[in-house]
Amino acid sequence: MGNRLRVRLLFLLTGLLIGLSGQLHAQTTYSITGLVTDAKNGEPVPFASVALVGKRVGTITDEKGRYTLRTNVLSDSLVVSSMGYANTRRAIDKERITQAIDVQLPMSVGTALQEVVVRAGENPAFRVLRQVRKNRSLNDRNRLKAYEYDSYQKTEIALSHLTDRMRQSMLFRKISQAMSQVDSIVDKEGNRLLPLLVSESVTHTYFRTGPQRRREDVRKTRIRGVAVDDAGLSSQLLGGTSLISQNFYDNYIPILGKDFASPIGENWRNWYEFFLADTTQLGDHICYEIQFDPKRPEDLAFTGKAWIDTTTFALCEIEAHIGSRANLNYVRELTIEQELEPTVDSSGSAGWLPVGLKMSADLTGVGKQSLGMRAQVTLRNSNIVVNKPKPILFYEQPIEPSDTVATTNEAYWGTVQRTLAGPDSLNKTDQKARMMIEKLREVPAVRTAEAIGQIAVTGFLKVGGFDLGPYPYLFAVNTVEGLRTRIGFRTNEEFSRHLVFRGYLAYGTLDKEFKYGGEADYLISRQHWTQLGVRMSYDLERLGLTPELIGGNRLFYALSRFGRYRGAYQSMQKEVFFVTEPVKGVLLRATVGSRTFDPLFPYEYRLNPELGDQSPVRSSIDDAYWSIEARLARKEKYIMDGNERITLGTKRAPVLTIRYTRGMTGLGSDFNYNRLTVRAQQTLRLGPLGRMTYLLSAGYTPSELPAPLLFPHIGNPTPLLTTNTFNRMQFYEFVSDRFVAMHMQHKFEGFLFNRLPGIRKLNWRLVANADMLWGTMSEKNQNVESSKPMPNGMRPIRFGHLDPSIPYVELGYGIDNIFKIFRVQAVHRLTYLEPGPNNIPTNRFVIKAAASISF
Repeated sequence: MGNRLRVRLLFLLTGLLIGLSGQLHAQTTYSITGLVTDAKNGEPVPFASVALVGKRVGTITDEKGRYTLRTNVLSDSLVVSSMGYANTRRAIDKERITQAIDVQLPMSVGTALQEVVVRAGENPAFRVLRQVRKNRSLNDRNRLKAYEYDSYQKTEIALSHLTDRMRQSMLFRKISQAMSQVDSIVDKEGNRLLPLLVSESVTHTYFRTGPQRRREDVRKTRIRGVAVDDAGLSSQLLGGTSLISQNFYDNYIPILGKDFASPIGENWRNWYEFFLADTTQLGDHICYEIQFDPKRPEDLAFTGKAWIDTTTFALCEIEAHIGSRANLNYVRELTIEQELEPTVDSSGSAGWLPVGLKMSADLTGVGKQSLGMRAQVTLRNSNIVVNKPKPILFYEQPIEPSDTVATTNEAYWGTVQRTLAGPDSLNKTDQKARMMIEKLREVPAVRTAEAIGQIAVTGFLKVGGFDLGPYPYLFAVNTVEGLRTRIGFRTNEEFSRHLVFRGYLAYGTLDKEFKYGGEADYLISRQHWTQLGVRMSYDLERLGLTPELIGGNRLFYALSRFGRYRGAYQSMQKEVFFVTEPVKGVLLRATVGSRTFDPLFPYEYRLNPELGDQSPVRSSIDDAYWSIEARLARKEKYIMDGNERITLGTKRAPVLTIRYTRGMTGLGSDFNYNRLTVRAQQTLRLGPLGRMTYLLSAGYTPSELPAPLLFPHIGNPTPLLTTNTFNRMQFYEFVSDRFVAMHMQHKFEGFLFNRLPGIRKLNWRLVANADMLWGTMSEKNQNVESSKPMPNGMRPIRFGHLDPSIPYVELGYGIDNIFKIFRVQAVHRLTYLEPGPNNIPTNRFVIKAAASISF
């Protein structure tokens, strides 16, 4: 469930998207009028820019120097600018709905514009854009050795686009009755809004280049929301600033897991149409205004405006929109606004950093009549310090918010408003939203919806200090157990912040056996994620499909318990483990354990392989071992969910895992052996070609062992398409004692289908995959297998092995994003087409399907 981590908070909130709404009340509209004149001679100044400081609200004066500015939000002042005049600010009385402010503009000290030479027949904007790329090395923030700053961030989320059918629902009527005395809110388009969340946070962020490092400390948060807590997970998700720290000098801008072409990136000419509109004054900078539109509306590109400084050709401001026609799911509209300012250190070295940022998104479900969600994040950076890098280890230390990170101290937030947030702090509408949220959370039906949303996302129902679940494992039906039922639990931070218990009990109606599992962990250090644990389980497993081998794919593991249960065995497993992260990105694990293998399918192996068929045979295996593991994820980011640590993935860097296992008869094992496994996984951003994900794994054991202790390769004969498995291989068709496996998946996003008339409106996306396996089994390990008939007359199962000169190969291709949810893929098996050693026929071609929710 990796994708849920990136948008987990959003999914928690969408658990409430069942008929929620609010009452209507229009926002206050403020009106400011005035006259702009020349301070020296009193003449009116026509076509001067009049704008609210810190807001994207403005107008221009008419030919007589008069202006009228109407807005739903106010800042503390307005700024007036015009060519040849100095910028002038005037204070605004925020308590008055209408007011008149006249401004006299003094002449400015002469500012020389750089000459822009336009070639005959060329778009004049191209010259400016070439200069932007040429001067990137002087203006891009990445030229700085290091920088740090304080940030204020405000996050607002509300429901919108309510239909008449939704308003008639029982849940809406209960909400309407509970909130009848509360004024509600509409947006500027007149859509009714029901606030779900309003949060504020203060962070201090550190960057360093060479090598590139980042650290972000969440200082304080204040959260009011439905389906979120006031601290813990919410503080980390809402306190971070990486969501809106896009650098438009990069060629591609990552948003919601997609890569959008930057209008000032290296390939600007291939993606956009440009128009050089005018020059205007923004603050102390005279700027070219360049408008841009995508050449193809379905492409992952922006529509908007960029303001480029006329002297340095640096990006001063940008306003970029993503429309509903772009190949992006669940998004009606998304807007990113950035304001940048130059920074100078003691040596005079400069680079431009964002000082004001805003991202707003209008999200929707499936279908034109679906409920929507509006989200807005506003950021204000200040107290910037440049080119004073910290030691490398300073950035590597794991950071966890303290228990006091959440505070409702009004005095503290008043100071933040005066010194850091300014006009971006909570306004009257935000305060009203906070009051509505408090009322909303008092409605019993809303509390029920919160619980349903929590279960849908996490798989657990929280009851005090215990979480019950996960629900995908509740029921299964298979040929060994019949109807399998299971109940499970885990403790959460309300039970203890250091001691964690997990357990489950399962029962099969056909085999009439109880299965169970339990684990106890002691969390020694959250900062360095150090814990000591013990676990024990007795359960039915399938060869090659343990949770460890399939990488925690909870849904696939649950579905594998349905149907014909080939390769089933009973296993008793006991482990003691110790985990620690001494530095950020390096996780070390040591384990001592034992396990049993008691097959429920016909299987025997030779105890003395050198005797051939005269050797005594055995079916069960007792294994005892110790192992050490190192997991290297240099740029991985985590968040804490109570006592659980959740990864948000890495940024371009691969995740590498190396594990050595030693089996010892001295610990009670039937075999002494050595085993080494290596695993590397990474997602590569390829710009317009989409994204590629690969998983490379390898294993080697020089020891003489029965097949279940070697490397059974993960097949998937089910109709469900599952990545990082071999979808045309049986569950235990091949076993190796040394192997290299490669799983590659490439998502073209809309790169090809966006260019096909008719199809491009469907927002389909082409996907392709290649799965390859090189492996072998030594002759001594082949001789361990027995082929002699068993006492009951059955012949034992024999495992196939690969020819080291011929790889196993699968290729696939398909269509993703059908109805925004489904994926259909064809898979071809290209090698090893003859029936295997157990005469199981192979199928060269199959069509499989999967469902997922992604942007």
